[in-house]
Amino acid sequence: MRLRVGVIVAALIGVAVDLHAQAPRVVEDWSDRPAAGRLPATWSFYGREPKLKFPPAVVIDEGRRALWLKTEGYSVRLARSIDVDVRHERILHWQWKAVTLPEQGDIRGEISDQVARIVLFFPPRYRPRALGYVWDTRAPVDTETHQKQMMLERWLVVVRSGPADLGNWVSETRYVERDYIRLFGTPPPPLMGIGIESHSEDAPHASEVFVGPIMLGR
Repeated sequence: MRLRVGVIVAALIGVAVDLHAQAPRVVEDWSDRPAAGRLPATWSFYGREPKLKFPPAVVIDEGRRALWLKTEGYSVRLARSIDVDVRHERILHWQWKAVTLPEQGDIRGEISDQVARIVLFFPPRYRPRALGYVWDTRAPVDTETHQKQMMLERWLVVVRSGPADLGNWVSETRYVERDYIRLFGTPPPPLMGIGIESHSEDAPHASEVFVGPIMLGR
């Protein structure tokens, strides 16, 4: 009897360990609520820092913590460091809620403003690769654009488009390892950073979005 109990306990422990190993890694849940006008400690601006009319803020919307971004005639780009091997934690999960789409935004043209981008950064640091998932105003879902600059190679993928889900929280899932191999042609190196962007600088329009929890899992 004791042996049977011991076997059952060991099996249950094994299941618990396996479930823990499979649990998604929380990249950001916005539990750090800084003082007004300040970013969470792990996040900072990158690229050209705008003159902010609406400072980014961590808020509670419909009962969930989120990062709120609003722009009018400028863009916001935020990033934080992260060290994750996406060959093992392959799947990116996040939630977002678009409020205002930049009216003329279209990833296929010169007015490449989007209400939101979730951007993953990969080594090398001196010439990184970026993989961005986009909510576009006009370009259809699955549209992909490639840009190769002196200091950056980037693919942007439209995962949601247009106003159909405007004002609603929606969840997204992307198989990062598969996307990276398909677009860049090689297995991905460990992830070194993640960015969140909102754009309205290419035309006289505006953007507003909430970005909820971001996770990576198996």
